[in-house]
Amino acid sequence: MVYKENVLKERETHDKKTKLYIAIFLNLSIVFLQILFGIYSNSVSLITDAVHNFQDVLSLVVALVAINVISKKPTLEMTYGFLKAEVMAGFINNLVLLFTLIFILYEATVRLIYPEEVKGLYVIVFGFLAFLINLFSAIILKVHHHHEEDHHHHHEDMNIKAAYLHLMSDAVLSLAVVIGGIFIYLFSIYWIDPLLSLIFVIYITKEVLKALKDNYHLLMEGVPKSIDLNKLIEEIEKNFPQIIEIHDLHIWGISSKDIYLSAHIVIDDLNNFIILLEDLEKFLAEKGINHITVQPEKPDRKCNILH
Repeated sequence: MVYKENVLKERETHDKKTKLYIAIFLNLSIVFLQILFGIYSNSVSLITDAVHNFQDVLSLVVALVAINVISKKPTLEMTYGFLKAEVMAGFINNLVLLFTLIFILYEATVRLIYPEEVKGLYVIVFGFLAFLINLFSAIILKVHHHHEEDHHHHHEDMNIKAAYLHLMSDAVLSLAVVIGGIFIYLFSIYWIDPLLSLIFVIYITKEVLKALKDNYHLLMEGVPKSIDLNKLIEEIEKNFPQIIEIHDLHIWGISSKDIYLSAHIVIDDLNNFIILLEDLEKFLAEKGINHITVQPEKPDRKCNILH
């Protein structure tokens, strides 16, 4: 018997990496500047916007990690390669963000009860700078997304699409910071600053909790949300009448784009299994399931092991 090492399909990544590096550098720069001048200007909303910008940085880093681990060669100890690194990075990053938001929530509440003077001009300048950088970063990712046309690349770029949506939402929040800064600068309404911060915290927390839930679902190898298992079983029953029974069916995601399936199928004639398997692979590939393992069985020789 010859053992062939597990290999992952090669994918073009250079152009994606370059754009992600640019977006990460720009957003890290604005995070640093917003925190620095947020402290100097006494603006908690500017610091909160920096935290949301940092969330964007994390989503970009997760996308970059996902691209880099694709090229990592599977080993005898890590037979799937390092595809789970994408999900692990996302889960840890979002967990850290959640604790950061709790601290900001406390600080913003105190500032709302006891307003302090805020230097509105700095809030306007660095809020607007954040808006421009987020918008520019989103545009370069959007251009990349439109250039990728085939079905495989569409699934491969889920993380980049998520990063694009993060950047667009942060651009809107940065614009809100600018508007708040204008009111502070012109009318000295200092309570607007912590109020905006509280609104942002609620919005960002909602995003983080959703992301944590999605990460947890993948880590627990749940059925991907893109697949309706009951509907899939019904379609298999309809399109493959030669399958008498299907059991020990498992569908799980290794990453946001790598979906696996394993199942035992009962058929009358094992001689036609290869033809059936080819048709089954094509059918499941259309559903986004790109790796299947099927164990054929006869009605009188079914597997009795509980899975």
